[in-house]
Amino acid sequence: MTAISVVFDFDGSLATMFVGGMMFNDYVSQSKLEVARKRFRANITSLRVYQEEVFDSVSQTPAEMSQRAADGAEIRPLAHELCELVNKTGGAVAIASSGLDFYIRPVLERAKLNDLDIHSGIVVSDPASPPPFRYDYPSAGDACEGDWVTCKCKVINDLRDRVANSEVIFIGDGSGADECAATNAADQVFARAGLLEYCKENRIPVIKFGDDFGSVLNYVEDKTSVNGAQ
Repeated sequence: MTAISVVFDFDGSLATMFVGGMMFNDYVSQSKLEVARKRFRANITSLRVYQEEVFDSVSQTPAEMSQRAADGAEIRPLAHELCELVNKTGGAVAIASSGLDFYIRPVLERAKLNDLDIHSGIVVSDPASPPPFRYDYPSAGDACEGDWVTCKCKVINDLRDRVANSEVIFIGDGSGADECAATNAADQVFARAGLLEYCKENRIPVIKFGDDFGSVLNYVEDKTSVNGAQ
């Protein structure tokens, strides 16, 4: 039987929305947010620097934002079923996010997916302390092409090395690190939004996922079944 492992992007992929944006929208002055966005879109600052600039302007502590994330964010339907099948058939599941742990972990805990391996930026400040925050990036990767917080290629490659003879699926929706992972590391890509268009334009084999993970679940079921095993 073929082993399939899965690496999820978090914002807009495993989560149904951009949870990071929910953390700072309406909690950062519009003028500061626009300045930071313009600098980022003009490639003056990297994603990591942009994210730090924005979150260091938020009017809440990490603990307060964690609670809002837990209360307001949702995990995409069939995520539990997909993770259970992957683990049952000998694969592994990880999250590779360019976001920050303090809003990712509460969402996973509420959804009872808190046993997943998380690779993201980390706020190491006291959860009750206001910004500016102190950050750590244990999954950045020295060889990464961009300053994207997490090297998603490294997460995928490390998972492939850990689970012998496994195919690694990447599930994402964005640009930057998602595009790099789809191009250089994943064995199979499931995508939506910008990443789906990128894969089509660059002739990268891709399967669309929608409001739930039904297409991914069907793929893994087929690949790991006795008849579907290669």
